[in-house]
Amino acid sequence: MNRATINRRTSRARRILVRLLAVGGLAAVLLYTEGQWESRSGGRMLVADLLNRPELLLGGALAALIAAAWLGDLRSAVRTATRAVTVTAGVVFLLGALAAHKVSAAETRSREDAPAGAERALVVVHRSYATGPTAGERWQVLLESGEGWTARRWSLADVGSGQGDARLVGASWTGRSQITVVTDSYRRVFNLDQDSGEPVEAR
Repeated sequence: MNRATINRRTSRARRILVRLLAVGGLAAVLLYTEGQWESRSGGRMLVADLLNRPELLLGGALAALIAAAWLGDLRSAVRTATRAVTVTAGVVFLLGALAAHKVSAAETRSREDAPAGAERALVVVHRSYATGPTAGERWQVLLESGEGWTARRWSLADVGSGQGDARLVGASWTGRSQITVVTDSYRRVFNLDQDSGEPVEAR
């Protein structure tokens, strides 16, 4: 096997690898986008928990695209510019991720099953931030309905996160399909739709 044949095979293998890396990077971005979408109120909670991970998926996508740019068969000037941009973007991303992780929170979580069963549970997540721009306490009141891949998570209230903000007094089932959320500044009542399980605030 002569050198020209080896070079052609090496070049072909590199092009295939570059395409795989580019496709992998794009797939990671699409998966993260799906996770973000399912993180909305009423979204599928298992999909959100698995895919709404920016450090993992966006970091992996960035690494794949950087590798593709470095391996790509580009002209020298374009290759140099592409490398500079991708490396800079990678450094910025990593610095942002490290800064985000510096804001740590002590978290507690409580769960109360519905009186009527029906695979529904009221979940209260309490986070306490000692430092950072969001120093203080924050409560999330959630309703989880269903099981497996069809299970959905509804957001009922997001309380606190800043000085002077409301504080959660309590959240509980006040009926077979009714939830009441009480803070030191308001009271909200939610009735659950019997078919979809969606919480609808009483007026």
